[in-house]
Amino acid sequence: MSGLDPFDVDEEETLEKLERLWAAFEAASSEASRYAGSLGWKTNSGQEYLTHTVNLRYEGNRQRTRSLGPRSKETERRKSEFDTGREQARAELDRIQARLDTHARVLKALRIGRVHAVTARFLRELRGEGFGAEHFRIGGAAALSAYEVRSRVRMPIAEEGDADFDLLPTELFVRDRQLFEAIASRKIFGPVEVDGDRMALGRGVLFRLLSSDTADEWTRSLCRARAADEEIEAMRWAFEVPAGLPMVAAGVDGTPAPIPALDPRAFAILALVEVRYFAGRSGAVRLAAQAAAAAGIAAEVAPEPFERGHLALFPEIAGAIEGGGHDDDRNMMRP
Repeated sequence: MSGLDPFDVDEEETLEKLERLWAAFEAASSEASRYAGSLGWKTNSGQEYLTHTVNLRYEGNRQRTRSLGPRSKETERRKSEFDTGREQARAELDRIQARLDTHARVLKALRIGRVHAVTARFLRELRGEGFGAEHFRIGGAAALSAYEVRSRVRMPIAEEGDADFDLLPTELFVRDRQLFEAIASRKIFGPVEVDGDRMALGRGVLFRLLSSDTADEWTRSLCRARAADEEIEAMRWAFEVPAGLPMVAAGVDGTPAPIPALDPRAFAILALVEVRYFAGRSGAVRLAAQAAAAAGIAAEVAPEPFERGHLALFPEIAGAIEGGGHDDDRNMMRP
């Protein structure tokens, strides 16, 4: 793989603006979420009560209504403030969305986006449905795209015979089986095909259950394959890294793709474990290319450097760090 290629000044400024706009959009979304549901008046036994009604996403989208007290000056004031606040929050959200839409045309013209437009839309839908960094982590091509936006360097362009990053499916790693099943049941995400701890959606998106049960299963499989204890420990370390790193990437149409990315150190290690013990030949080529790409930009993205033991255990990682120009003390000196 060739060395990493920095974005030029115009491209870097465009990516910085994307990140600023997305941060503003998330703040406006958070404010708008304070006004979820609706307030209204309901009569019971001749008395009017102020009620708050919300839809429960994870319980069949049924409605829950609770009383906020009988009609009075206080509840009338409360409803008025709620309605005004909701209108203002929605207006601010619409204003920032319009700026994102305008900026998308710039991103598209510069051809910076790497995430498939359908995938980018799906990730925004997931976020809109309340699924975020606390629920899952994203690997695959979308994570690679987020890594390059955060690091301000392009990932290596696929050469003849190499894996094509632009065509790889997006992988979302979910820790909790109940959440895994809840996402599978959401009709808005299109056709779903579940196969054990994997779930394929009809949009080039693959969900994988990344729970302690899965780690135990991998451990047993690695033991049967006579993997070294150090390899098993590295795999379990990768399972236990913190929640996804909140990032944003650009779709090929310039639209934002919110990505709680898998830590690139964990990305590289899990991919190489699969290469060594689980993947077929074609899958191994793809995963090895992904691992090397993630390792090459880890110094720019990950909160901590690779551990020395991991570099010794996976020479592919050490080689990618050196090839990517990141063979500095931050990567090499952690025990």
